[in-house]
Amino acid sequence: MDGLRVGWQVLKERRRALLWWTIGVALLMVLMAAVYPSVRDSGDVFEEYMAQLPEAMVEAFGLGGASITSPEGYLVSQLYSNMYVIVLLVLGLGWAAWAIAGSESEGTLELVLANPVRRVAVALGRVLAVAAAIMLVNVVGHVVLAAYAPSVGLDEGLPTWAFAYAALASFAFVAVHVALTFAVGAATGRKGWAIGLGAGLALVGFLVNAMAGVAEVFERFRDWSPWYWLLRDNPVVTAPGWFNVWLPLAVSVLLVAAGTWRFHRRDLAG
Repeated sequence: MDGLRVGWQVLKERRRALLWWTIGVALLMVLMAAVYPSVRDSGDVFEEYMAQLPEAMVEAFGLGGASITSPEGYLVSQLYSNMYVIVLLVLGLGWAAWAIAGSESEGTLELVLANPVRRVAVALGRVLAVAAAIMLVNVVGHVVLAAYAPSVGLDEGLPTWAFAYAALASFAFVAVHVALTFAVGAATGRKGWAIGLGAGLALVGFLVNAMAGVAEVFERFRDWSPWYWLLRDNPVVTAPGWFNVWLPLAVSVLLVAAGTWRFHRRDLAG
């Protein structure tokens, strides 16, 4: 219960920022959906352009043989392989780095721990608040997208639960990076290290997934890339499975547990 109260307090204190994030992501979804008819109606131009790209780059967009002018191809190439999940990463990494390391450097963490609350409860409560914030923004964004999609034909041929599948896969992808950022911050108290390693995982993972079809050295490590887990099967038309949901969530839980354990044993005075 202490952890839930700590998490709720974080959400209350950051409710205005969370509101603006939610509005911004909702507008992004509307904007990207509104552009789709132009892409669909210019199908020949886009198909010719995609045909000129190296196969590795096409794979990096997660198209998996789908046309960029189809709803599933457009969504995965324009949202889930880049812009949308990157926006969620910016939100998640910033909040996760602050959860322990940032608060510690500000001097506010000591005030929280001065209360009769365990360190473990503080750590878990704050990381749950980060997860709740990401999930809220993610769900609202997809509800808006699902509501707007029929008006522009962006839901044609998609499974009934397509946007729910994509929302869950997006959350799982972001969770891995957030968990690493939180764990590093909790273990070291260094906000810069936390953000650097979390963002580094996103960057390196993207490059490994994108370059796997070009160089064998990247192909060897592709299975370790969270981007590959997300895009291996199109998240818009693939039900939650091992690679796109359960593996990243399991890794996230292990990272949070490790960071919390280290935070519990760390000398904050040092």
